[in-house]
Amino acid sequence: MASSSSLILALTISTCIFISLITPSHSALKCATQKLPSNRTYTNCTDLTALSATLHFTYNTTNRSIAVAFSATPKTKDDWVSWGINPTGGKMVGAQALIAYKTNSKLGVHTYNLTSYGGINEVKSLSVETWGLAAEESNGVITIFASVKLPEKADNVSQVWQVGPVVKEKPMKHEINPETLSAVMPLPVVESTTAGGANSTGNEKSGGVGLVMGFYFGFVLLFLSLITTM
Repeated sequence: MASSSSLILALTISTCIFISLITPSHSALKCATQKLPSNRTYTNCTDLTALSATLHFTYNTTNRSIAVAFSATPKTKDDWVSWGINPTGGKMVGAQALIAYKTNSKLGVHTYNLTSYGGINEVKSLSVETWGLAAEESNGVITIFASVKLPEKADNVSQVWQVGPVVKEKPMKHEINPETLSAVMPLPVVESTTAGGANSTGNEKSGGVGLVMGFYFGFVLLFLSLITTM
């Protein structure tokens, strides 16, 4: 009787551990687990280096444009998220940014030319051509969809991204800390699918699940071997 109770307890504990391992965290977006709407497909995905953000993208060599889906989780549902490129390869100053936030309770994408650290001003158009601007919110995550035509010489283009507060339907300055200051990296304009991309063949995802399954069953076998010797 005691052995049967121990077996049930072991299976219950191990199952709870397994569920916690495979359940994705909403606070940390990852290409391997994030799902976009079925009508939005991209050939590549990159886990960005700060703010738990991701960038799905497809590079079009014909017109030198990049179609992107940038996703980040704002601190509150009314905060803004932003993604942009800096044609000169710098950080925030000089970036051509797309900022998503709510006005009249409706989420939209606005264009900003970030000319200084002193403030941000909305502009009607950027120095780079953009089209297909849209934003969606799902489970606290905001995703910006856009296509951006890159400069003729795109070897030095960088990307920047941020999250920040909105006051009276206007975006305010973001926090200054090591993570926000590191939200910059080169823009990946590669044609091959990035390993782990959410729209790749799925082998990388299956491998990750297989690894977790291996840990799970190994744990169960170890647990069972311990209680049978009791």
